[in-house]
Amino acid sequence: MPNNLPHDITINILIKLPVKSLLRFKCISKSWRSLIEDDTYKSHKIFVTGGDCDKTDDYFYSIDGPLQHDSIASLLKSPIPEITKLSSVCFINGILVLILPCYPYDLVVFWNPAISKSRIIQCPILRKRERTTNWKQFHAAIYGVGYVSSTDDYKIIRVGQKYYSSYYNVHIYSTNSNSWKLMGKFHPNNKFFDGDIVTVDGIVYIIAITDLCNISPNDFTIVRFNLEKEKFQEILFPDRIKSWEDPALCTLGENLCLTRLHNDSRRDFEVWYMTKNGMSYSWSKMLTIPSVHCGRCLRPVSFMIKNGDILFLWHKGEFVVYNSKKHKLEEVKVAGLEAPLYFNWVVPYVETLFFPKS
Repeated sequence: MPNNLPHDITINILIKLPVKSLLRFKCISKSWRSLIEDDTYKSHKIFVTGGDCDKTDDYFYSIDGPLQHDSIASLLKSPIPEITKLSSVCFINGILVLILPCYPYDLVVFWNPAISKSRIIQCPILRKRERTTNWKQFHAAIYGVGYVSSTDDYKIIRVGQKYYSSYYNVHIYSTNSNSWKLMGKFHPNNKFFDGDIVTVDGIVYIIAITDLCNISPNDFTIVRFNLEKEKFQEILFPDRIKSWEDPALCTLGENLCLTRLHNDSRRDFEVWYMTKNGMSYSWSKMLTIPSVHCGRCLRPVSFMIKNGDILFLWHKGEFVVYNSKKHKLEEVKVAGLEAPLYFNWVVPYVETLFFPKS
């Protein structure tokens, strides 16, 4: 490419190239390396984990975003060959985070599949000596991961139970210090709930079972943990969240969302989103899908770019969009992800050349 090519034309050419090609072009010159390492070069993707219903292993797939009828899935090589089942996946500031909180692993993996870089962070509880003991003594934990921009630090919160304790400990890991520290017991007014844990803008949100004298123990609440200040706070929902509503947290765009099956008789599926106003929070209902159209097992994935409808994963086997005009769910088929595959996690991410410092 000629050196006298206008800067904007150079960018328009390079931005259309795959990340693997850009990695090679970084070696051409210092100016090209500086240009390519700029945040301009980002490709939107969707990360999917799933497998064949007749087999035990999961596979990792990448799909060009936004997901639509002509999308094609490509297989990704696992950063750790022995990993075949993930508890959860999230995308934080340029990095896919794979979480395995169960025996014998109990670890977190930072991974950038575009540049084939990964980093394993071991659980603070299971030291090498302890891994040979009875695995039944160790209880599964939940992990939340977020980025603190003020200190350029990735932090991990682990809420888990060791042996047969009646309480849950909170540990914090920092990439800056490359170490774990014990914060103490989980939020004192709530019991740990083995459900979704979501991070938005450096804040970790957890659904917890309330443990107050004047509230039924079957009710749920939302607890936030500020990774920068390392403090808990409770977030109130417009009404009481019941256990039979199957509440779940997720993210759509930059918003924290909560889904639930509302109305005990009809069991309509609702999607709510939260907005922050200074130190206060407010919730708005985004969508209601009558139970006659969906039943259960809907998980929001992302917004559809063209019309703003929400893409859902349905029954772990189909991608669907709810058409609010026709009042029905419409399937979105993806080449390479045909039946009898099932899907565990579907996470939008951005393909970049970035990887956090050690």
